[in-house]
Amino acid sequence: MAQDFKKLASSVVDAVGGVGNVTNLTHCMTRLRFILKYEAKARDETVKNIPGVMGLVKQGGQ
Repeated sequence: MAQDFKKLASSVVDAVGGVGNVTNLTHCMTRLRFILKYEAKARDETVKNIPGVMGLVKQGGQ
């Protein structure tokens, strides 16, 4: 079954509080690094439960 990356991306952005809550987004080989305006808006458990997301780590404001 092919992964629907647009749906996955949309789900992740919604779960971290929407486009307006994202200050910066970068990527490395294995992860996306979000800098959020308001960390409290992010729904961590929702992010973790999105199919295709392998985990969530908070570190250094990311």
